Amino acid sequence: MNRIGKLTSVWRYPVKSMRGEQVEDVFVAYTGVMGDRLYAISSSDAPPEFPWHTNREQEEFVLYRASYRHRESTLKPPALEAAFKGSLNPPYPLADAFALEIETPDGQTLDVEDPAFLASLRDKSEGALTLHFTQKNAVDCRPLSLFSHQTLAQLEQETGLELDQRRFRANFYVDWDSANGFYENELVNRRLKVGERLEIMVRELDPRCKSITIDPDTAETQPRILRHIARKHDGFAGVYAAVLTEGTVRAGDEIWLLD
Repeated sequence: MNRIGKLTSVWRYPVKSMRGEQVEDVFVAYTGVMGDRLYAISSSDAPPEFPWHTNREQEEFVLYRASYRHRESTLKPPALEAAFKGSLNPPYPLADAFALEIETPDGQTLDVEDPAFLASLRDKSEGALTLHFTQKNAVDCRPLSLFSHQTLAQLEQETGLELDQRRFRANFYVDWDSANGFYENELVNRRLKVGERLEIMVRELDPRCKSITIDPDTAETQPRILRHIARKHDGFAGVYAAVLTEGTVRAGDEIWLLD
């Protein structure tokens, strides 16, 4: 087992495509970071295999801030330590624990289930919009995404742009001990341990889309980033991973290569 880096920050996105939040000391289940992408908005105008209304259709979605009312209860299951001692999967809180408020770009604060929230979005979509809630995590592919500071630095050097890591909307941002950008590409099909307990397997490269062109603070777009990644890196930046052993993680946790 070789140490290869450390976890610098952990992020989750309570509503798919909206602004994310940095979390500390959080549980990671087989389905992903607890509280990550539990809400999503679908559009009847979108294809059935990807029915979501996202920041690709509405860039200012990244300016909407979602906050759990009972934040502490959304970070770890209540019986976590007892479950770990018995080698059990800890039960999640009831759905009410994940009650959510939305702060809109114009300063309104709305309950996510308030009809006024969806009504405020309807002029942004040609289809009918519906709110979805799931404790499974409405991720596009694998339950975890990982992106390194080395890859960010390489992309900045290659493009001459100053890039905010939040454009890449990862769950785990990592700092490799001694590696260049895109080192995570070499980890596909390899097992990693993060912190004391979590084990993951990197499964595939992360194909990038319009989302990374959107500035997380202004919603302005910079298409050159996506064109560059498509031309120089076959459209990939970062990786997806599956969870093999559930556990908690926090910023500063060591990352070990298991095989």
